Amino acid sequence: MIHQHERAYIRHPADIPLDVEPTRDCGCTGAVRNLSRGGLAFSSPQPYLPGDSIDLIIRCCPDPLNVRGEVVWCEGHDSQYVVGVAFFSAGDAYQVRMVEQICQIEQYRRDVRHREKRELTLEEAAREWIERYAGSFAQSGWSDDQ
Repeated sequence: MIHQHERAYIRHPADIPLDVEPTRDCGCTGAVRNLSRGGLAFSSPQPYLPGDSIDLIIRCCPDPLNVRGEVVWCEGHDSQYVVGVAFFSAGDAYQVRMVEQICQIEQYRRDVRHREKRELTLEEAAREWIERYAGSFAQSGWSDDQ
């Protein structure tokens, strides 16, 4: 398991949908708040206990990503909780990283629509995003030696 409780997270669009199972007593959905090489943090209406195993379903792409992890921390924040999850494998972390890039491109597309009033296809947005941000995205805490 990849445990990195340090806060070396990449800031992430906060509206990426996430389903969490098991859900205890409610159908729990949340939003990815940030991710790192070893895990992610999400907002939840309910607390989770460190050591809980959970399945996360990230729904910002055409094909949702299912990944399993372990709760490593949970903090109350206003009327919600922020839950830190460590991934069980580097492969899971890599898949989430690829989904994050797709989410970042979609966020860029929305930002351009709002700021510049330009409509971009997903392919156009991907080309622009890669040209502008791929270098810093690739270096943002995800080098192979970590």
